[in-house]
Amino acid sequence: MTHATARTLLACAAALAALSGVAVRAQDHSHHQHAQPDAKATARTPAGEAVRIKLPDTALTDQDGRAQRLASDVAADRIVVVDFIYTTCTTICPVASALLSQVQKQLGDRLNQDVRLVTVTVDPVRDTPARLKEYGKRYGSGPGWTWLTGPKPQVDEVLKAFGAYTPNFENHPPLVLVGDPKNGKWLRFYGFPTPEQLTAAVRELGAARTKAG
Repeated sequence: MTHATARTLLACAAALAALSGVAVRAQDHSHHQHAQPDAKATARTPAGEAVRIKLPDTALTDQDGRAQRLASDVAADRIVVVDFIYTTCTTICPVASALLSQVQKQLGDRLNQDVRLVTVTVDPVRDTPARLKEYGKRYGSGPGWTWLTGPKPQVDEVLKAFGAYTPNFENHPPLVLVGDPKNGKWLRFYGFPTPEQLTAAVRELGAARTKAG
């Protein structure tokens, strides 16, 4: 096991402790090499890093096999919480999905109205809509949580727009973004923010939108 993998496992353990009550099976993770955020990035995690993103209206496919354009159909006029996973991952991705499961619970009725959760696969070659749907069931995915895949060029375009692209998908960094596509304002969280941090970011962006009229 490499030092990088050991650090990854420690990060997973800490995140799982923070997400108590969410069961994630422990397995042998020695073959995964997820990139870790540097010290500067980690220091930004509590408040999130303010970034501006122009959301592409890329044509993708959701977990039900429906064609969905990212900006006009998935995001539309909603605030969105976005993360990135692949279904065969056994280290970082289950933790990220458990995190969004908790956010789903905290947002409650706001989901699918003015807020939407969005999970984008970083392995579109293997992650079919059916695989994403089955994976989502493990985390109680409900209305308002969209899982996206599609042809690799289109998915790569989306990943690059979010700053989440890596040539080797197994090296993708743990990353969550909360944004308002209407005005291009986003908060990028490195590592594992708490569910409370993400829901607070949703409220912050919602309040900014209301203030702006």
